[in-house]
Amino acid sequence: MSDTLWISIELGVAVSAAWAWLIAALYWALRRSRPDFRVGAQLIAAGMLRIAGILAISALGVATSLRGGDESVFLQTAHETVAGKIGAPSLSELFLHKLQIWILAVQLQGFDASQLALRISECGIVVVGLLLLMAAVYELAGPKAAAFAGWLLAIEPASVFFSGILHKESLMTLAGGLVALGGAKMWKQLGAQPLLLMVCGCLIAIPTRTYIGWFLIAASLLITLHASVLQLGRARAQSLGLLAAGAAFVAVVTPAVLQASSHQSLQKNLQGSQDANASDTSNLRLERVDYSSRSGVVLNLPRRMRDVLLRPFPWQIGNVSQRLGVLGTAMAYSIIVMLIAQAVRERGEIMSRAGPFLYLALLLLTAYSLSAGNAGTAFRYRAHVLAMGIAALAVLRTRPEPVTASDPDRREPAAGSTGHFEPRPVTDQAWKQPLTT
Repeated sequence: MSDTLWISIELGVAVSAAWAWLIAALYWALRRSRPDFRVGAQLIAAGMLRIAGILAISALGVATSLRGGDESVFLQTAHETVAGKIGAPSLSELFLHKLQIWILAVQLQGFDASQLALRISECGIVVVGLLLLMAAVYELAGPKAAAFAGWLLAIEPASVFFSGILHKESLMTLAGGLVALGGAKMWKQLGAQPLLLMVCGCLIAIPTRTYIGWFLIAASLLITLHASVLQLGRARAQSLGLLAAGAAFVAVVTPAVLQASSHQSLQKNLQGSQDANASDTSNLRLERVDYSSRSGVVLNLPRRMRDVLLRPFPWQIGNVSQRLGVLGTAMAYSIIVMLIAQAVRERGEIMSRAGPFLYLALLLLTAYSLSAGNAGTAFRYRAHVLAMGIAALAVLRTRPEPVTASDPDRREPAAGSTGHFEPRPVTDQAWKQPLTT
């Protein structure tokens, strides 16, 4: 075994230990105010599966084709920045505009990280994002829902695969987790801390995948406004203040939204991409859609949403990558079917119980449907939408246990009820009750 390989393994072990310590510290910090939040086994499974995935893919002779070409470009740019090559972006430029490359460059400059160490860091960022999403589920539905969501998030095949790629997906998972946790806390009780969490998530997304950052801002705004309406009765001053601030924000950004959705802007930023992808001759090619006007977007967006959710189809197995993707597609189909069935069963309470996750899923699905160029990228994007769908499913399928002497924060069942108990704020009638975890 060569010295280079030994150094790579040693760095990988050291980085794994560092991330394990950071994740454990965050987990115990979250448990201080949530003593029954127990997802340690899920976190260990999530980390081990992702590291195993890195090693398994690296051992294959087709690892480069499986991971795609983008990561080699990102890695080369990071190396050029660290080397100070003329024309290469500076670290500050990367931080503001290409955060995913900045993450790589900092590690290369700091301890000459090997590719294995870089991939493990990507996994560490993903697991932190998943932990935050589990905590968000806990906020709305309690420990059982968090545990259920944790297992699904840990084993979801697309997330396991893309976690080890030197790309944008790890940071987008972290951004989604921050916004989801902030949104769930805001749903329960208005405050500065939930707003700060959502802002942090958006600030991570904007320099990583800018258009997603703006859609996360929109989701945060919708969650905040909806929560403000739900809590008008018991936090009137805060609710009215946030509603006014939200209205002012909408007024300020409306001209920019109108400009971004003009014919010239859509033709340049969306339709050009669609036309370029139409020349793709692979079996994962998506049919060209018309995004050159607002009416075209409205008419064709549902079709592309369907593509993002359902494609590539299980029979699209032209190579090794697509064969491996069948497992992820099967998992996605299962989650979608279960979520639809649960939504039908819980109709009338869907938004009041799982609103933050549904807003995020819908806005992420919209954003990725506008940008998806082929079924392969749609498969990668779908993992982020699916994570929010898993969170919503966990909330909708889980009813908190009846109130006990040690758990005074659950509502008493109504006389003649069937024994179902709902977490606050489950229904609009719950606004008079104090909100606790």
